[in-house]
Formats: sequence, C-alpha cells, structure tokens
Amino acid sequence: MYKGLLRPLLLAVAMLTSAVWFPAGAQAQETYLIRQDFSDCNNSNVKYNPDLLGGAIWVDRQSNGSTTAKVAITGTADTTYNLYHKCVTQVGAITTGSEGVGEGVFTFQTSPGILTFDMYPTGAPAGNKFQSVPITVQ
Repeated sequence: MYKGLLRPLLLAVAMLTSAVWFPAGAQAQETYLIRQDFSDCNNSNVKYNPDLLGGAIWVDRQSNGSTTAKVAITGTADTTYNLYHKCVTQVGAITTGSEGVGEGVFTFQTSPGILTFDMYPTGAPAGNKFQSVPITVQ
C-alpha cells in the first residue's frame, strides 16, 4: 500500500541521521545506489536516476586512508546484500528487514581518486543489484 513512499522516506530518514553517524567536522560526501545490473570498475555508465534509486552512501575519507561508509538501502525484504568497494574487495553486508529497508556502517582503506561501490545478494538475479554513482575522494 505504501511501497511507493518507502524509498523517499528511507532516504529522508537516512539523510537526517547521517549527521549522527559522523563526528563533528567530518567532510562526508554523498552518492546514490542505482538499480543497475552491471557496470565497469569506475561505474562510468551509472547516473543518478530517481526512478531507479535504491539507496544512498555517505563517505568520509581520512588522510590516513581510513574510509567510513554509511549505507542505507531499500531492497528486497529479508535479504542480505554484500557491499563491495568495486573491483577491490567486499567491505561488509547489510540484511534488510521485512519492509526491505537496511543500513550499515563500514570502515575500510582507500586511496584518493574515484570511489565506486556495487551491492547485491549472493547469486543475485537481474534487477536485484545496485551500482553507485561514482564520487571522487581526496
């Protein structure tokens, strides 16, 4: 009944709580998770599309290379999604609840440059995968 309202509501709540996730003075950057099955390592063909929006990621990279990513998604109910620093390594997993909403916080090492993610369940069928819009971290 309210399924069409769930995505905007999830992202609104996540945006409000992102300030709580990061310490004062953090310079978090925001990117979006788009429902798209495949892309290259730089997600060069992934563009923001509100009709395909599946979540958001807030990234804060420290000068020592430690990066914290806060992730909020709307996916399939009761499903574990694996989050990958694209073409590098898995950084964690998020399990959605009965409404398909999930969130997580992950810390991992990165280098300055383009940062991309992909997220999907093990053995994910087409239509149940996410790619991030690329962002540049310093």
